Amino acid sequence: MFNLFYAGKVHKGDKQIFKMKAPRLLSFAGDKKEIEYFLEQPDRGPLLIDSGAFSVAHSGKKIDIDEYIAYINAHPTIEYWIELDKIPFPILNHETAKDSAEYSWKNYLYMIERLDEPKKLLPVFHFGEKLEYLKQMLEFKFEDGTGIPYMCIGGRHGVSTKKQEDYFDTIFKTIHASSNPDIKVHCLGMTVLSTLKKFPFFSADSTSHLQYAIYGFILTPFGPVNVSSGNVKGENLRYKTKHEQDIVMAEIEKLGFNLDELAGDFVVRSEFNMAYTYQIAQAYQYEGPENFNDVLKALF
Repeated sequence: MFNLFYAGKVHKGDKQIFKMKAPRLLSFAGDKKEIEYFLEQPDRGPLLIDSGAFSVAHSGKKIDIDEYIAYINAHPTIEYWIELDKIPFPILNHETAKDSAEYSWKNYLYMIERLDEPKKLLPVFHFGEKLEYLKQMLEFKFEDGTGIPYMCIGGRHGVSTKKQEDYFDTIFKTIHASSNPDIKVHCLGMTVLSTLKKFPFFSADSTSHLQYAIYGFILTPFGPVNVSSGNVKGENLRYKTKHEQDIVMAEIEKLGFNLDELAGDFVVRSEFNMAYTYQIAQAYQYEGPENFNDVLKALF
């Protein structure tokens, strides 16, 4: 099973997340009301809380680390938390990468010393940081002699797929050569399945279900297909072959949706996209790059 944490504001679409008991990612910096609402639901799935460091880096605001620590300790039923890291910003270079790595590790150590359940906290290794900082993370030991159980790897928007994959390849080779080879790895903000399938990630977070829905698309075995009633271009489902239409319609019916509702409401499209990707994530077990295509064939 691959754990896909659904992120982003999905409005009323949260009911699909509860129906599936799917993982959810929310932000300490901007989603406190949503966090409390999520915790009230009896059928919720796992919750991962991000500090909001990425958004803060772009807004110029600051997050108080002690307030974050107090909030974590006040919410013991939440499964996972991401440390208050520092993003290499505004540009990635040697100095910003060094600063982000050292600052983030300092924050991680500060936080775990003050948390009631320190192993719930995920440290972050960012694209562009030197491997010595990753190795430092992997060789760290708690007082009971165990290593960090779960960590985050930050991708980098705007770099080529080849560079991303070379980066992940180096990351996992470093992990496997360490004293903590079984550490779980979460990929932050990147859900390009053709890339993720090549590496043994435990989890990732995604807003693609919502982004595609807003622009009229649902996710299908043929890629994103537009079903919006206002779209009459060639990318719309009505212009697909009969074979493709039949497969998409069968998938819509299997997941409990109907085309008219999908055509008229982006929230319903978002719900469909969550259901569609959730079934793939639930069925997937990493066994090397070839395994992902076998899963798709079995599903469709």
